[in-house]
Amino acid sequence: MQITTSLRWAVSLTLILGLLAPGMGLLLIEQQTTRARVLAELKEELDRSATVMSLSMVEPLWQVSPELALPLISAQFEDSRFVRVIVNDVSSNGPMVDYPEKKADAAGPDPDLTLDTQREIKREGRVIGKLHLWMSAEKQLAAAQRALLFQALRTALLAAVSMGLILWVLRRRVLSPMERLASAAAALGAGHLNRPLNTEGEDEISKVSQAMEQMRQALLEAFDRLRLHASTLEDTVAQRTVELTSANGELKQALVQLQAAQRELVESEKLASLGRLVAGVAHELNTPLGNAMTVVTSLEDRWAELSQMLSAGQGLRRSVLDALLVDTRRGLDILQRNVGRAAELVRDFKQVAVDQTSDARRDFDLAQVVTDVLVMVEPRYKNTPYQIVTDLAPNLKMNSFPGSLGQVLTNLLINALVHGLHDRPSGSVAVSARELPETPGWVELSVRDDGWGMDEAVRKRIFDPFFTTKLGRGGTGLGMHIVHNIVTQMLGGQIDVSSVPGKGSTMTLRLPCLAPERKEDDSLDS
Repeated sequence: MQITTSLRWAVSLTLILGLLAPGMGLLLIEQQTTRARVLAELKEELDRSATVMSLSMVEPLWQVSPELALPLISAQFEDSRFVRVIVNDVSSNGPMVDYPEKKADAAGPDPDLTLDTQREIKREGRVIGKLHLWMSAEKQLAAAQRALLFQALRTALLAAVSMGLILWVLRRRVLSPMERLASAAAALGAGHLNRPLNTEGEDEISKVSQAMEQMRQALLEAFDRLRLHASTLEDTVAQRTVELTSANGELKQALVQLQAAQRELVESEKLASLGRLVAGVAHELNTPLGNAMTVVTSLEDRWAELSQMLSAGQGLRRSVLDALLVDTRRGLDILQRNVGRAAELVRDFKQVAVDQTSDARRDFDLAQVVTDVLVMVEPRYKNTPYQIVTDLAPNLKMNSFPGSLGQVLTNLLINALVHGLHDRPSGSVAVSARELPETPGWVELSVRDDGWGMDEAVRKRIFDPFFTTKLGRGGTGLGMHIVHNIVTQMLGGQIDVSSVPGKGSTMTLRLPCLAPERKEDDSLDS
C-alpha cells in the first residue's frame, strides 16, 4: 500500500534523524571546541610548569652546574607534552641547558599546537638567567579526538538499538494495523461488503476498525432486507389492493412492511454517506504524508553529503554544520506539522464514525462537532471551484446527539454541492453557528450557498420522501427527508428553507442546547 509504505519510510527516517542527529550534532560541535579547550588547558599547565622550573633552576644556574639541572628537567619531560627547554645564563653568550638536543632530521611538533613562554630566574632579587619553555598539545588533542570517536560510536550503537526497538513496536502497533485498515477501507469503497474487518485491540485504530465493521454489518443487513422487500413488496401491495374489502388486515401488514422498508432505506442512506467519507479521508491523508516523505528524502540527502565529507577526511566548517542544523530543524518542524495533520484527520474521522454509528448522547461543543464534520466533507470540495467558509461562535455547549447532527450537516453540505453549485464556474457554502439571544438555551446553525437556488414548487416538496430533482442520476430523494426527521424528532428542533432562483439557498436549523429525551421505540420515519 502506497500510504503505509510512505508512512513506514517517513517514520523510519524520522527516527534516524531524531535519534542520531542531536547526538552527532553535539559531537561535531564538541569536536570544534575541543582544540580551543585543549590549548587553554595547555596554556595553564605551561605557565605553572614554567614558574616551578624557573625556581628549581636557581641553584644549578648560580653554581653553573648543568649536571644539577638535567635531572630536574628530565623528570619534568616524562610528561609527553614538554617539547624543549633552554636555560640561559646572563653572564654567558650561550645556553647553559638546551634539552633535549634537537636533531637535524627530526620532525618537530605541529607549530599551531605548540605554545611557549619565558621566565626570569632570580636569586636574591637579581636576575641571573632566563628560562624558555615549549609545550605541545598534539598528543593531548589526539587523545581527546579518540575519546570523541568512541563516544560517537557508542551513540550510534545506542541509537541503532533504540531505533530497532521503536520500529518493531511501531510495526506491530501502528503500521500493520493501518495497512489492514487501509486495505479494508479500499475493499468497502469497492463494494466488497462480505469481507469482515479485524477489530481486536483497544487503541484508536482498533476503535476505527470497530466502527467500520459495525457500518459494514449494518449495510449488509440493510441490503439483505431491501432485496427481500423489493422482491415481494410490489406483488404484496397489488394483491392486497385487489382484496382491499376482504383483506383489510393484510393490507395493514403490507403497510407496516412498506414503512419498515422505508426505515431501512433511511438507515442505509445514513450509513452509505458515512462510507463515502472513508475514501475522502484516505485521499486527504496522501497530502501530509507525501509532504513528510519529501522532507525526509531531502534531509537524507543532506546527511549523505555530510557522511561523504567525513569519510573523505575533508575539514568540517562550522558554517556547514550550522546550515545542516538549520535544515534539520526546519525539516523536523515540517514533519511535525504534516504528521500532526494526519493524526488530526484520523482522530476527527474516528470521532465522526463513532458518533454516527453509535448515535450516543453526550456533551459537546457545537463548533468542534461542525469542524470535525467539515474535515470529513472537505475532500469532496477539494477538486472543485467551490469553497466552504465558516463563522462559528465559540463555547456553544450542547447536550444532544452529535452523530445525528453530523449526519444532518453532511447531507446539507453534499446537497449544496450536488444540487446547488453543480456546473457553476465558482461558488461557496457558508456555515455559521450562533446563540439565539431571543430564545435562551437555543442555537442557530445555518448552511447557505450562492448556487442555482430553487423555485417555490421544489422548495415546498424538498422534505418529501423520495422526491429529488436528479432521479436516476445519483439522487435518492431521502437526504432532505432524513434531515427533516432528525432535526424535528431526534434533536427536537426546527428547520426552515429559503431560496431564490439564481441566488442560492439557505437551510436554517434552530436547535435546543438540551435535546429532548428519546424513547426506545422512536424512529425516523414520518
